[in-house]
Amino acid sequence: MSDFSHRIESELKSLLHGSEGIVIKALSDRLVVAYMTGMIDQAQLNLNVLARLAGNDQYESLDQISKMIAIGDCKPFDKLPDAIQQLISGFALVLLDRVDGGLVVNIANIPSRSPSNADIESTIYGPEIAFTESMESNIALLRAYITSEKFIQEEVQLASETHTTASLLYLDDKHEKNPFVELIRKRVGNRRIKGLIGSPLFLKLLADNKYSLFPEMSLSERPDRTAQAILEGKVVVMVEGNSQVIIGPNSFVDFFQSVEDRYSTWGIGMFNRFLRAIALVISIFLTPIYVAALTYHYEMIPMPLLEPLITSRFRVPFPPLMEALIMEVSIELLREAGARLPTKVGQTMGIVGGIVIGQAAVQAGFTSNILIMLVALAALGSFTTPNYMMSSTIRFVRFPMLLAAGLLGFPGIAFFTGFILIHLLRMTSYGKPYMYPLYPPDRKGLLNTMLVTEHSETEFTTDLTSVNSINLKSRLSKWFQDSEEE
Repeated sequence: MSDFSHRIESELKSLLHGSEGIVIKALSDRLVVAYMTGMIDQAQLNLNVLARLAGNDQYESLDQISKMIAIGDCKPFDKLPDAIQQLISGFALVLLDRVDGGLVVNIANIPSRSPSNADIESTIYGPEIAFTESMESNIALLRAYITSEKFIQEEVQLASETHTTASLLYLDDKHEKNPFVELIRKRVGNRRIKGLIGSPLFLKLLADNKYSLFPEMSLSERPDRTAQAILEGKVVVMVEGNSQVIIGPNSFVDFFQSVEDRYSTWGIGMFNRFLRAIALVISIFLTPIYVAALTYHYEMIPMPLLEPLITSRFRVPFPPLMEALIMEVSIELLREAGARLPTKVGQTMGIVGGIVIGQAAVQAGFTSNILIMLVALAALGSFTTPNYMMSSTIRFVRFPMLLAAGLLGFPGIAFFTGFILIHLLRMTSYGKPYMYPLYPPDRKGLLNTMLVTEHSETEFTTDLTSVNSINLKSRLSKWFQDSEEE
């Protein structure tokens, strides 16, 4: 190696605090190429950089070298410390002796996986492709859906140590600006953290109320759902190295809407959403009502139902509250164990474990048959929620609701329900009311939510199903208006 290559190697190792992994390739006494192992495309390096620059000692300027390199993303830099971040990110540095600065050549090839099927948000209808950890691939997937010139990609830097970058993705209209973009810009600009590894960590920093149990923004791994959110005026935050994107602002009802609803007819989609609403009520209130009725309100239980309840509980040594808590904790243990085990083993564990533990608990007198059925229905109700974060919140809320029912009966359930409703009514997501369109009430938004028609009416001109949806919307709107006049 020449004196120049030795000097460059010493400087780079000093800037990298002695870290290994850097390669210094001396092409001549005055020309050096430096890169990090495992971060570059070796074929591009050999064909488009090394093969074109080797064997020539007559270079006098960086412009001459730049013209020889057959890679478009080739930029000059002034000082070596300015190019360290690009070197770590997979760029190659081309340095010429007795010339200030050098060139950064983009030959990065960060290890990543190819797009695969969506595992978390799997559906029966529609595309199955999911995002990967490569931001460039993810944005390309979105541009395949949204080919409009109004589709804007805006990059920001988030962390100081990991130098994590993020992209704000939204539709920009000169006549109607997106009201949430500027708010997100300010929050992103004010959040300077040491390191950022995953999108869920950044999601907490963007939230209006980070101490709330209810999620304000959603994570998605599906390009079709993300593209739909952008078309609806929402803003997507995509973090480099993460296969899930952040979508906001979201209302409470958005967490109960599935991508599959839009691929179905309006009737099937509406039925599925009503079914999830019923499942929400069952999941939160079914077990607490059982505990409150058996503890304080025997007189409210019909006589035909009271006898089987007494028969099923006469061997149970615990009060209803303790019995319900034991079963709820058992269900959560089975769910957590099934989620942490490999897929096939986890499914077997959940089914076999539930049957064995339930049957053994009844025979041992730890619980009653009726409570096992109610707890199973409540668990199924929470699993119908399409969004995992909201599903986890519902399962958590069930425990304080059980305690309120066991301590105060139905008044406790009413008090805790009122507390949750007040909290939800006060929440916002990027400044948008969290309970919209329920509060503030919006009749048109409510109809769109019920009938799964998030688009404007002018877009439904050739689709017969959509036209029928518009006719039904008009009839329901007229019915609401007539009811208000009466």
